[in-house]
Amino acid sequence: MAYLGSFSQSLLFFSLFLFLFSKTEVGKEKRVLVIYIALASLSDVTATTTLYYCIKNIWLAHIYFPIEFLFFFLILLQWVIRYRKYWILTGVIIGVYIVVDYFFLTDLSMYSALALSIQSSFFFLFSASILIEITTRNFIPFYKDERFYIAAGVFIYSGLTSLMYLFYNAFNVLFPFYVVSLSAICLNLFFTYSMVLYYRQRKMLAEVLK
Repeated sequence: MAYLGSFSQSLLFFSLFLFLFSKTEVGKEKRVLVIYIALASLSDVTATTTLYYCIKNIWLAHIYFPIEFLFFFLILLQWVIRYRKYWILTGVIIGVYIVVDYFFLTDLSMYSALALSIQSSFFFLFSASILIEITTRNFIPFYKDERFYIAAGVFIYSGLTSLMYLFYNAFNVLFPFYVVSLSAICLNLFFTYSMVLYYRQRKMLAEVLK
């Protein structure tokens, strides 16, 4: 499972080159995802390096998860149609709590199970609302919409992780590690396909406009 996780992360990283080393125009809404992938790849390299040298790296979570929250929130917020102000208000409140928790309440040598639980539950509901919008209020089939795969990736990732933290907080039971790894693998693969689909659509459009 660890090798599959590394492979999926590598695929996501290499999909970044479709945008950085091609003449494909990157739309404004896609730039947020591109920056997130670059930062996630940097975090993965840092985590792998510190593990290789047997350096404790839990402190990385205190930096990475607030950043992940910000980027997931900005990505999904672009596609909100209904109840936009309520999602913004809720996201700001949760975001402020997560930053305060990670930087002031929780020791750097520990994970904050409560903050992660709240973050995962929020994105599970938020991505579900986006999926409903895309599948019911769309002019093209949802499976041809690159936004669908981003929202679906966040939905699966946050759904599995929120379930894990629910069991841990409520019953003090940890899900097997492969379940957590599977959620990250699904996120990487869905994001990768979204990037490839977007690249192909832009390339086809550019050829038509020639």
